[in-house]
Amino acid sequence: MFVAENVHSGEVVDIEHKRNLYRVIVGDAGVKLATQEADLAAGSRAKTGEISTAGKAVQPHVPTSMKLEAFIALPETVDIAAQIEAQTRSVDALRQAGALRARPALSEFIIPSLPEDFTGLLARTIDDIAQDAEQRLSAHLAARGMAASGGNWIADGLSHAVDTCPFCGQDIQGLPLIAAFRAVFSERYKALTREIAAMKAGVERDMGDAALARLGTVAEQNNGGVEFWQKYCAIEAPALALPTGAVEAIRALASAAIELLDRKATVPLEPITPNEGFITVRAAYGGAAAAIEAANTVIRAANVVIADKKAVADAGDLKAAEAELIRLTAIQTRHRADVSELCATYTKLSGEKDAIETRKEAIRNQLDAHTKTVVKPYERRINDYLAAFNSGFTITETKHAYPGGVATSSYQLVINDTTVDLGDSKTPGDRPSFKNTLSAGDRTTLALAFFLAHLERDPVAVGKLVVFDDPFNSQDAFRRRQTVHEIMKVAGKCAQVIVLSHDATFLKQVWDKSPPAERVALTIADHRAQGSKIMPVDLEHACRGRTATDVDDLQTYLTSGAGGLLDIIRKMRVVLETHCRTTYPGSFLANDWLGDMVRKIREGGDAHPAQALYDELDQINGYTSQYHHGENMADATPDQIDPSELTGFTKRTLRIVNALQA
Repeated sequence: MFVAENVHSGEVVDIEHKRNLYRVIVGDAGVKLATQEADLAAGSRAKTGEISTAGKAVQPHVPTSMKLEAFIALPETVDIAAQIEAQTRSVDALRQAGALRARPALSEFIIPSLPEDFTGLLARTIDDIAQDAEQRLSAHLAARGMAASGGNWIADGLSHAVDTCPFCGQDIQGLPLIAAFRAVFSERYKALTREIAAMKAGVERDMGDAALARLGTVAEQNNGGVEFWQKYCAIEAPALALPTGAVEAIRALASAAIELLDRKATVPLEPITPNEGFITVRAAYGGAAAAIEAANTVIRAANVVIADKKAVADAGDLKAAEAELIRLTAIQTRHRADVSELCATYTKLSGEKDAIETRKEAIRNQLDAHTKTVVKPYERRINDYLAAFNSGFTITETKHAYPGGVATSSYQLVINDTTVDLGDSKTPGDRPSFKNTLSAGDRTTLALAFFLAHLERDPVAVGKLVVFDDPFNSQDAFRRRQTVHEIMKVAGKCAQVIVLSHDATFLKQVWDKSPPAERVALTIADHRAQGSKIMPVDLEHACRGRTATDVDDLQTYLTSGAGGLLDIIRKMRVVLETHCRTTYPGSFLANDWLGDMVRKIREGGDAHPAQALYDELDQINGYTSQYHHGENMADATPDQIDPSELTGFTKRTLRIVNALQA
């Protein structure tokens, strides 16, 4: 049981053997620490399962480009919605960099206004006309009732008057009144009328329907531009629009100005004073112009933002911007109430696992320190036993590790100064390992060394019962004798030792070394229908007539091939004859040889007590008789004996006498 659990099973040393062996090596104090460490490791694994479940609950909310831990660690941000909105526009802008580059900025409104000298023109007269000429003209016009528009009538008539009057044909040369007319209606007069007409045309051009239509066009274009740019920039649309009533205020001012210019054109020489109506519409226009300028100020600021956005779009990193948008969106999701609760659960479980890991690490450190104090002495003691058993190998590099989180021990074999790893069940057959470098006897010897070293270090072995079950399996004669010696040493330290074996000769060797008052020999006897019974057995009688050395020699040949072939054949017959006489004393005579015994069993049929052995005995007799018949051995030579065939018959012989080691 000790060997199968802690050393090897058959030809293989697996992970469970290494785990159990570690506990054997470190002893009770180490086992206590190892148990604590294993319990904490199990708790950590269980907590890992809970964390995994909690993580799976959070994972659907985590962006694919972000790790779970990074998502949970995202800090809460107060204005996250605004940041997401701004970053969304930035990402859209980078995606539409070409369209942004081609899209024009917003247009400012051109504010139409009256000419700067408008009121000055209305007030102007022809100040270089002679005083007397002006008086004559005024008196003449007043006398004939032509004050309102007579000047224009006279001015038109002068162009037809050269030397004579265009009405009566009389000579007008040298007339003072005509000179006065010519002085008044000179080129300067004509220039004034032209200025009045030009100013009226300018007002109609700059403030008329066409100009107002252009303002409407700019307003519509800006509306479209604002709708576009608002996708990428923070722009206040209402502040950018053409102020309500601005067009009507401009139109009203233009109409009032034209009316005044028309009056001035009627009496160019008279100053025209703006009336209350003009003053009112001009004040309304002033408010409208200020509102338009305010809109233009906002438009200029928006154009700065647009220019910056274009520059950013041209030089920006779309992937980085998208990553930042993902991060901001993740922050918003992370701190949503339902997700925040899931993250809190994950964080709590992770903290609990960290606490377990901290305690486990502390226990493991203690365990490592303890292990270092016991591993090397244990290794040395095992090698002492291997040397005592005269084995051709030792162990080295005994150390521990934690594969799968569980403490294990491992070591290497040293064979002919070459280290060999233990390997496991999956180790290829062409690679040196435990299963293909040690014989069955070597494996038994190593296992026994581990067991004996363990007993030596067991502080409570004195109160224990120790069982050796076929401890000499596949060992040669020397190792068998050493095994008997070691068993007797154990018997002197423990409460009781039980040795189980099919080999009565081996048991007789143990019996002979045991104090008579402290030994007892028992056997498991087959009572057919009544089953098996444990009964006292006389080892002296059981071994009477048998040569223990012969059995040892047969076992040694089976194990190592040592011995003379003809000698082995002779000993096979002797061992079988002795076994049959001892086991079935009433069925065979003292002088019966193996051939006689086979014949008697055949003649006795099913009623003969040894009937179950007939086939085996008959075949072994037939094989050995050709070399051992009578006294004539002259014809048999070693060259005629097949070692493989002899090995098979040797094994069958030992099985019959219950001396074949399993």
